[in-house]
Amino acid sequence: MKQKPFVSIIINNYNYDRFLAEAIDSALNQTYPNTEVIVVDDGSTDGSRDIISGYGSQIIPVLKSNGGQASSLNEGFEASQGEIICFLDSDDLFHDNKVEKVVDLLNREHLLNASVVFHNSFRAIDSQGCLMEEEIDIANDMFRAKGSESIYPEVRHLFKLCGTNSFFDSEMNKVCESEQIYQFASRYRFIPFIGMPTSSISVSRVMAEKLFPLPTSGPKIAADELIVKAASLIGSVYSTSLVMTQYRLHGNNGWYGQKSTQEIEEGCAVRRDKYLNLKLQEIGKRPVFSFLASMQAEGFYRYYFGRNAGNQLVALAFQVLKWYIDLTTIRFFAQTFTRGTYYKLFSLTHRVLKKS
Repeated sequence: MKQKPFVSIIINNYNYDRFLAEAIDSALNQTYPNTEVIVVDDGSTDGSRDIISGYGSQIIPVLKSNGGQASSLNEGFEASQGEIICFLDSDDLFHDNKVEKVVDLLNREHLLNASVVFHNSFRAIDSQGCLMEEEIDIANDMFRAKGSESIYPEVRHLFKLCGTNSFFDSEMNKVCESEQIYQFASRYRFIPFIGMPTSSISVSRVMAEKLFPLPTSGPKIAADELIVKAASLIGSVYSTSLVMTQYRLHGNNGWYGQKSTQEIEEGCAVRRDKYLNLKLQEIGKRPVFSFLASMQAEGFYRYYFGRNAGNQLVALAFQVLKWYIDLTTIRFFAQTFTRGTYYKLFSLTHRVLKKS
């Protein structure tokens, strides 16, 4: 690969006309010149397409009907020519030297022709583009399952296994190898989100060709989760402490600060399991993912069913232990079986008292 590789910046947009021009400008104004900017509009009904048309030949427009983030990234990648792919949500911004820094770091580590996903740090901005004082610990936040305190120590162990206790601890940090992640998944049927949101993700074309097309069924959000988790199974994960992105918090973000629903969460899980298992089969490995039979599901059941989750928790305790036995799953069994039994007794007592 050339020392000055061609880079594609893929911007996905849906009804963000108030932010779109800033995002496009941040992509066009990069200090690294060998780039193309692809703007995918996912059936916007606001003024987004007028903004896109105003850029003329400076960008490559892809106008499509509404199909969700994954379908937008699919069409953006299909239109791309870059040897490195950088993703940008239309409400976020790139620092003007982001692409230059990504190319430099990948060049320095001889990773341009490798199957690699690369994550950079970011700073939060508000709807007006002003830097926020709020610190967002993405690595820790994304590594926790909802309400599943019992899982967190094992995820920290995965960090240690992968050779780092902090996602960002150097200018260029190798987080893990795919075999380590697969070993974790083989034991526990899930893997944590070892990565960052869309606008902080870059991948080599070698990696992208293994990832795309992304599945488009189910919920229209969380395409970045598919990219990050699949990439960690089939390649190497790197991160940098250098801040290259501004992530906008404005109340309508796809994941930050938003409440999900049981239907959305299950839909994302089914789509994710099917996709990740397919990626494993493509590289000759046994499918292992099953969210609702994993330790992560404990938080799902408690969050959405509350004290009525007794039957699900008891069944889950046995499923996890039946799949793999070690100190982690034994500890999980004891805790979850006890909690599930208590919930069942609580529900039974509540029903009896209600009848009387």
